[in-house]
Amino acid sequence: MLTGDARWYSFQEDFYAIVDWAFKLDPLSCIPMHGITDRYIAGQKTEVAGYVSVLLDDLESRITILFSRVEKYERNVKQVGVVPYIPRFSQLAARMEQYITGSRDLVDQAYTKIVTIMFVTLEKIAQVEPKYADIVLLENYAAFQHSLYDLANVVPTLAKYYHQASEAYEQACSRHINLVIYIHFEKLFQFARKIEEQMYNMSPEEIAFQVGMSKVDFRKMLKSSLTGLDKTITAMYRKLQKNMTAEELLPSLWEKCKKEFLDKYTTFLKLIAKIYPNETVTSVNEMRDILANL
Repeated sequence: MLTGDARWYSFQEDFYAIVDWAFKLDPLSCIPMHGITDRYIAGQKTEVAGYVSVLLDDLESRITILFSRVEKYERNVKQVGVVPYIPRFSQLAARMEQYITGSRDLVDQAYTKIVTIMFVTLEKIAQVEPKYADIVLLENYAAFQHSLYDLANVVPTLAKYYHQASEAYEQACSRHINLVIYIHFEKLFQFARKIEEQMYNMSPEEIAFQVGMSKVDFRKMLKSSLTGLDKTITAMYRKLQKNMTAEELLPSLWEKCKKEFLDKYTTFLKLIAKIYPNETVTSVNEMRDILANL
């Protein structure tokens, strides 16, 4: 016959087995398990027997450990599009907000733990294929914002992570856009960088007499970079579109790309005006019109 301690141990192991079994069936089930356990702890802990409190705390710790392994689960396959745990989390948060009673401290703590793990995991998943990293990041951070928009307006803890996701989205967009621009106008901006570097050591008037920086060199670079501009800009758009699964993000991403390119081109024109003041170059307004008509 089992003693009290033995029965407790058996009872505890049965709960652990259920959690482990759920994780094996679907690793992402850790999200609702974590939320439900934390919610129960917040609502019932003071009213239940001591051993139940211990069990709930142990379960919460075990689920947290299992959830941290979602990273390994996700990294087994090449990631494309939105990772499954982002929409799962928004569903969980919506349910948790419906049933909160009394203090919400533990629920907010649960949000903090879960979202922190989600974001760290997302960053690691993105690095599995470095050349697609920023696409993975911008699509997933955008999905996080979209799915939590309503809740973030009323839950301060979620609002904090909404803004964190917004900043991470903008950073990923900026890196991706700058890469796309540089790929298609590499010679143009490399030439500008050479001018900037030489301006540290000599006057603008002297630069045009350096090797590779003459007016003839400038004209060759300009012709190579801006001939067939319509095709180049169309190719830039297609490059931006390539590997994107969230097509709804493309219009705003393209607008960001056009603005960034025009900003860079404006800086380029100001720079070359100091070195080659009499050269004829496509103006910013002309470039803006070309972009607008594509």
